[in-house]
Amino acid sequence: MTTLSQEICLTRTIHAQPEAVFAAFTSADGWCDWCAEKASADARVGGKLHVYTQGYNAYGEFTELAPNRTAIFTWNGDKEPPTRIQVWLDTVEESTVLTFKVTGLCPEPDWQAFAPELERIWGRVLNNLKNVLEEKSGKTH
Repeated sequence: MTTLSQEICLTRTIHAQPEAVFAAFTSADGWCDWCAEKASADARVGGKLHVYTQGYNAYGEFTELAPNRTAIFTWNGDKEPPTRIQVWLDTVEESTVLTFKVTGLCPEPDWQAFAPELERIWGRVLNNLKNVLEEKSGKTH
């Protein structure tokens, strides 16, 4: 079995503080604000993550955390190849630049078949994250 190091990388400039963006990926309330009906998140290295929405479940484990800068976790969603998600946050003026990288942890044919759909889905939910956080911060642009 060959593991593919192919990746999807998405960026968003969000007019919100890095603390708010970091919490969106590391707290149950944060996940529920932008993409989940229910969630649990134990934001520590080795801590578990579970996200549920519209009959879809994803499970993961935090592997690296640097408050308000980096969150890295595994992601195992229903009927999709396992991935690792890396979130990096950089402050630029009064905004946070989110770099979101998804790395496939599966055989190449599985990744090739699913990568375009994965990029579409994550792109849509990250747009929602941006909208939700900017509305909360009152800094929409």
